[in-house]
Amino acid sequence: MTPFIDLVRDSGKFQAMITAIEPLMTQPQYTKYFTPTFNETKDWKGIEKVVGRVPVASYVSEHSGKSIVKTGTIGQVYGDLPTWGDLYPITSDELIELQRIENYLKQKGMSGNSAISQMQIDQLEDQRTDMLRRKFDPIARMPTATMDMLAFEEWSNGTASIINTKNAPKSGFDVDFEVKKYHVSTVWSDKNNATALADLDAFVYRVWKDLGIRIDTIALNPDEMRKILLQKSSADIITSYTTTSKGQIKTTGRPSQEDVNITLQGQYRIPAITLIDAVVDIRGEGGDISTVSESRNAFLDGRVAATVGTQLGDYMYTLTPEQRLPDKDYTYATAQGNVLLSALSKKGEFSIESELCALPVLTGRKRMAILVTDDTTTGDSLY
Repeated sequence: MTPFIDLVRDSGKFQAMITAIEPLMTQPQYTKYFTPTFNETKDWKGIEKVVGRVPVASYVSEHSGKSIVKTGTIGQVYGDLPTWGDLYPITSDELIELQRIENYLKQKGMSGNSAISQMQIDQLEDQRTDMLRRKFDPIARMPTATMDMLAFEEWSNGTASIINTKNAPKSGFDVDFEVKKYHVSTVWSDKNNATALADLDAFVYRVWKDLGIRIDTIALNPDEMRKILLQKSSADIITSYTTTSKGQIKTTGRPSQEDVNITLQGQYRIPAITLIDAVVDIRGEGGDISTVSESRNAFLDGRVAATVGTQLGDYMYTLTPEQRLPDKDYTYATAQGNVLLSALSKKGEFSIESELCALPVLTGRKRMAILVTDDTTTGDSLY
């Protein structure tokens, strides 16, 4: 077994370690909907063709302890892919704990000492692997968690935004892909008066007549589905049947998601609802990125997206500055999504940095539309 500190002091071994533990890490969701597309430079060519040149600076995670990546000011940077990243120190106590396990395995297990069983050796090795996963998962996945957050915001609202960051409070990141929006006449939270099923029917019809798009996917999050199920109009129109040993039992007033989809497809002749239950985990409250401090729906509340399929655009990425010109004092590994991990061991301290230069780009914006269900002013009226 190669000691941890030796693994991260050699780029080849560092990469092998990350490759080995990465399947155990949290898996990004944006990869299901955005196609990886490599850019030679940070110049934002793909998005220029979509919405024109947009001023974009470089950013880091809202809770990051890492300083802003050097770049021009917000007024001078146009059409550049943003840079995301984090800094994560590993304390001496954590290193000591890892070394304790490694030394024990070396002294007891690897020496052929029969006092320790193979099961105990396996358990200790699993414990070490889990410690490594818990240390590297947050730092490797925070940039891709940001990609998830932006990707689902683009799908559900047609925008990509970071309103505030810890290190750039005066430089908001806000891109509007100008997706066509409609609003309902009664918000869906009004369970006595809202008419979600009729709204969805009207939405699909308006998208066809206004935009000439035959959509095949209607997407929303679980909270929006719950609003549909609680509405009086849904309960009135849907009758459920439960099969028992004594025959079928008729139930009214308690529709299920399956009942809703049967009604949409059968009565309204529109696509069934695709439920997007992805969650974005926010880390870093108080500077601690090792634990989740907040979770929320990735697909925004109060929104329904109508699309042609679920391939929404390109995950545009390019090389980070250190991938082009590595620093001799650091060792490097690359994690999923082209996240660069750099490790530095110096003067008894150890730290890991992550850096990613990328953005999900909603190139499918002309093949979709959005229904706003939580206000009656955004976009065009549905009726």
